[in-house]
Amino acid sequence: MAESGRNAALQQHPWLKAYPAGLKWDKDYTPRPLHEYLDESSARFPGAICTTFLGRELTYAEIARQVDRAAAGLQSLGLGKGKKVGLLLPNTPTYLIYYFAALKTGATVVNFNPLYTVEELRHQARDSGISLMVTLDLKMLFSKVEQLMQEDALENAIVCSFARLLPPLKSLLFRLFKSSDVASPRRSPVAGKVIDGDGLLDGDTPFRQPHIDTGDVAVLQYTGGTTGTPKGAMLTHANLSINVQQVIDWAGGISPGQERIMAILPFFHVFAMTAVLNFGVAKGSTLILMPRFELQGALDLIHKHKATMLPGVPTMYNAMSNFPGLGKYDLTSLRFCISGGAALPVEIKRAFEKLTGCILVEGYGLSETSPVATCNPPDGPVHEGSIGLPLPATVISIRSIDNPEKEMPLGEKGELCIAGPQVMPGYWEKPEETRDTFTGKFFRTGDVGYMD
Repeated sequence: MAESGRNAALQQHPWLKAYPAGLKWDKDYTPRPLHEYLDESSARFPGAICTTFLGRELTYAEIARQVDRAAAGLQSLGLGKGKKVGLLLPNTPTYLIYYFAALKTGATVVNFNPLYTVEELRHQARDSGISLMVTLDLKMLFSKVEQLMQEDALENAIVCSFARLLPPLKSLLFRLFKSSDVASPRRSPVAGKVIDGDGLLDGDTPFRQPHIDTGDVAVLQYTGGTTGTPKGAMLTHANLSINVQQVIDWAGGISPGQERIMAILPFFHVFAMTAVLNFGVAKGSTLILMPRFELQGALDLIHKHKATMLPGVPTMYNAMSNFPGLGKYDLTSLRFCISGGAALPVEIKRAFEKLTGCILVEGYGLSETSPVATCNPPDGPVHEGSIGLPLPATVISIRSIDNPEKEMPLGEKGELCIAGPQVMPGYWEKPEETRDTFTGKFFRTGDVGYMD
């Protein structure tokens, strides 16, 4: 690049002067259907452990086989392009299986928070127009789905067995001593609307892979956005697949087929969906699944499985740093930890790094950006109190709060705006909100910041 061209680029994109060595900011990414990440990893690492869940391990070959069976089952039910599949699931192998199965058919995944009230679920189900919901036969989950079907807010549900996810002995003990936690879908007033999810996995109907355009909506991710009104961010295969590639490039030094990632953050949240699930599967990593965060249990799993990566939120890192019995756990296997979801206080960052020896970097993003837009470099220099640098192919612009057409000078505060291949095309059936949240190609985050 000629000197004049370099000076112009630095003036337009000042972060280039601090960009990590060897990382090309203006990289041109190739979008792809999301399910291809699983297909490639299962072909490359068939015997590698894909998931470990409460003592039961499943290899990539086993997960891929169940995904194809579930996808064939969904096709037999009429699911495919133009249809939407809801997932009301905690972090379990069932989530992986039906997430990738739905994507392989060309359907759109709609994530639901299992902690939502029936009223919240009802609004999202009706707004998204899901064809069916996938859930487990746990009363705390099925009771909500059952009510939605009774109200005709939901037509059908695929219900899978929780006990089937456990090792044989644990499964037996669960059936014996936790039977009060298990629902009885077959005796439900809406039993005729319930589909046996395990039966789909036992089927032998061949799966027919349809053509999937990378511009198709892969996930409808509901968010309050900048107004607080829940609306579905339309995340395409291109958005999500490129964001995975961006995070892989940014993390650097990832060993394919060898990483062990703590899957504590819920997959129904976009941060975990990209930075744990899609990222981990793309690199053939082992996902150490936790259905909900429990401090001592998380420390036990890190210690036992020698986890190498831990995506989390500030409260999680703070809880670990202040745990009285932390000394008996070996956390030195951790090599890469990223914090998102909220601002990372400097004191929490320093305390966690001192105790573990693992660099903790802060990133930033939103549901509308798939979600990762910026991050501090894992190999430094880390600017404490900063959300870091734009990921490759991502442009950050600080715009005037009063006039979003006006870009603010360096050092002056304004609205943080983002452009890049990971930015959604818009909100589901909300053209006015979509128009209002963009200024040209830039997504207006509603957050205030400055560029140094």
